[in-house]
Amino acid sequence: MNVQSGLSVFLIFLLIGVVVNYVYYQNETRKLFAETQGVEKQKLELNAEWARLQIEKSTLVSNNRIEQVAREELNMKLPEDEQVMVIVR
Repeated sequence: MNVQSGLSVFLIFLLIGVVVNYVYYQNETRKLFAETQGVEKQKLELNAEWARLQIEKSTLVSNNRIEQVAREELNMKLPEDEQVMVIVR
């Protein structure tokens, strides 16, 4: 075997190694990209849920809602005028 044949065989194995390495890292890149997309989707879903919870919270703590619960569930009502006592300093 001469030097040129040995060099050709070496370069062929080197080329095969580079190609296998390239394919492997392309596959890894695709996996990471898919994982990143999944995390981004989860982030968007969590942001949407957070917005819904904020709206629900603002609804539950509004004065109208509190007054409605007080009237319906606790049978509370506003006092009559004669029941209100004004204290003057």
